[in-house]
Amino acid sequence: MATYHKYECKVLALLIGSGMSVLSMVALRMVTQEGPRKCLKIYEELKKNIVEEAAVPLAATSTTTTTTTTTTTPNTHDMKLPASSKSAKRRIRRRKLKASRRGEEITEMMEEKGTKERRESNDDDESVDMAPYNLVTHADRRTSKDFLERSLMAAFLLKCLQRVGFFACPTPDDEVPGAEEITVAALLLRNLQLLQFNAHEFFETRVSAEHRFRGSRPVYLGVAIYPTVARFNHDCYPAVTRYFVGRHIVIRAVRGLRPGDVIAENYGPIFTKRTLAERQRTLAGRYWFRCTCKACQEDWPRFENLTNDFVRLRCPTAGCSGLHLQARQGKPIKCPDCQKKICLEDRLACLRECEALYDRGLAGMENERVDEAIGTLCGALKRFHQVACPPHRDTHLAEIALSSCLADYGNTWRPAAAL
Repeated sequence: MATYHKYECKVLALLIGSGMSVLSMVALRMVTQEGPRKCLKIYEELKKNIVEEAAVPLAATSTTTTTTTTTTTPNTHDMKLPASSKSAKRRIRRRKLKASRRGEEITEMMEEKGTKERRESNDDDESVDMAPYNLVTHADRRTSKDFLERSLMAAFLLKCLQRVGFFACPTPDDEVPGAEEITVAALLLRNLQLLQFNAHEFFETRVSAEHRFRGSRPVYLGVAIYPTVARFNHDCYPAVTRYFVGRHIVIRAVRGLRPGDVIAENYGPIFTKRTLAERQRTLAGRYWFRCTCKACQEDWPRFENLTNDFVRLRCPTAGCSGLHLQARQGKPIKCPDCQKKICLEDRLACLRECEALYDRGLAGMENERVDEAIGTLCGALKRFHQVACPPHRDTHLAEIALSSCLADYGNTWRPAAAL
């Protein structure tokens, strides 16, 4: 707060009155919390990264040439050398010892240099976190209209910074902004682009006075960037849930995952609440992609139309990925994938056990026994995904309940008890 407050407080009423979005506010905060010196360093790092990326094709060509040349050289380590005299061996040992000492001196010099650089970096307090600035902006896909609108917002924010003393010598209004101001404006423009795809809303859980879960709801408090989580892909049936502890984001799996599975989160449109057309329209408009997750490919129904009858049982044959509707009479059937006769009675019995465990977990939640509910629900959900495949109404209810229980470990607010 000591960094950004001295700038933003002076124009807070103007920022609110302008009607700017919360993402525009975050774009400004990314600049004000760093200060002008760090902003210049961030810009230089971005330029250096662009130069390095442009040099990659040339480096790859050089590496290929070097590798080709090296492979034609005999491997002297695997060849038997002729026997040497004792004097020759002594000379070889002396050369090796001398080279070893020289290597140790170089290592010590490098360590001293690194220590000095770290000390200078700590003294100047100029280290910057470049992770947020390496996230995608999709600048190559933007229209001229999009760039115009974001450039206007960047210019407005730059004017605000000029008014509040962010720059040591701000340029008068009737003159072209200086190099330092143009650099900060370029950062603002980049921030406005990357925030569109990479920002996360953070929230706390408001708990009612009567019950820990009944009547509780998430209350969104603001927006932040979490660079690692921003790299997660979207799925309309997410594998994880998220909650917040202080300023930190916590990602927890809500179902069993197998090696090779994509660990995806949800960007907002979820299949239990919105139709396929609504989800596709939102994702294409905001994030510029067409979702091809399983829930979209199979057009899973919304929760209000979902029943347990949609579930499919996994083929019990090892290595087979076949899925089968629930058997009606328990007779053996032939799996079209592995071409083997299978019986799904055990799978069906396991499914019924999972449904019973869901009820037990929900009962623990109703009694506010959070740890017990989490353990029961986690075990049942893991078991379900081993023998069956969604959609399945009770399973999705259990996943929602598990998410609520996990969120109880995060930021919560409970009203004070009435006196």
